[in-house]
Amino acid sequence: MKVKDIYPITQVGVNANENFIDGRPCFSRDGNTVLFERSGNGISKAQFWTVELPTKIASLYYKSDGYDCLRASWSWNLAQKSKQIAFTGMFPVPGKVELVSKIMLLDENGANNSATHLSVSGYEQSQLSYPAWYPNELSLLMTNYSQLQLLKVDITTLESSVLTSSEYWSGMGTVNQNDSSMIAFAGQPKGSGKYNQQINRVLLQVGNNTPVVFSDPAQGKIGRAPWFSNDGNIMAFEAISPKGKLQIFIRKVDQENPQSTPIISVSNSNFAAQHAKFSRDGSQIVWAQNNEKGGAQIYMGTVVS
Repeated sequence: MKVKDIYPITQVGVNANENFIDGRPCFSRDGNTVLFERSGNGISKAQFWTVELPTKIASLYYKSDGYDCLRASWSWNLAQKSKQIAFTGMFPVPGKVELVSKIMLLDENGANNSATHLSVSGYEQSQLSYPAWYPNELSLLMTNYSQLQLLKVDITTLESSVLTSSEYWSGMGTVNQNDSSMIAFAGQPKGSGKYNQQINRVLLQVGNNTPVVFSDPAQGKIGRAPWFSNDGNIMAFEAISPKGKLQIFIRKVDQENPQSTPIISVSNSNFAAQHAKFSRDGSQIVWAQNNEKGGAQIYMGTVVS
């Protein structure tokens, strides 16, 4: 297994002189569009943009006057006719430097400022972030950063359940689309001092079983931002490369023995990279990668056996 034919899909061609910070991409259902967040170079609040494949033409998709738009997840459930895009809205708090994170829901092609806040019962004051859709149901996996736990939330009934043990600090969750009882997340045991993203590992959890380490310390110092392929057989994640920068890796998922399969590097180790996502058919993978100009672009590659 490897990723080949790697190239940037934003800030290219006639737009090659742009210097934006593009991040956290995800695919549309049909795989023809990549949604990503864009900031910098005069953009005061992060916006969502799309790039059409194969034209590489990027255009503004959604923006808000009141909050930053981050960490989008695009539902591939064909029965879902509205609120297909979940994301994190980062809201300013009067008199404070810190921002408040909330889960927002947006219709496909929704007008600017039209997204609605998903207020989760019992968690109205919590910092909720990193939504990820469950397959074939109107539910989201999300991170409650106030308690460092993962929640499953039904967006219709607003019923919620805690999925991760109080023995772990957990964040950045992903759902196996082929077996929704399996999740993965970036986390660490509670006894390892305070929560620190620099010592996270990617943990694999099935049902209520004790999570097991999926990322390999020998391949990097940390493991973060995991994401399953749609068939559930491959997971992408971030780890520190030998050159000291975050790099994208992929690994086949072996539930019985997670450490048995090789870890394969994907992105250029000379440039920090983050937040990889697969296309619905699993043939493509996208991620954000820093460039020499101080900005960041969305990159894409082809996954082959």
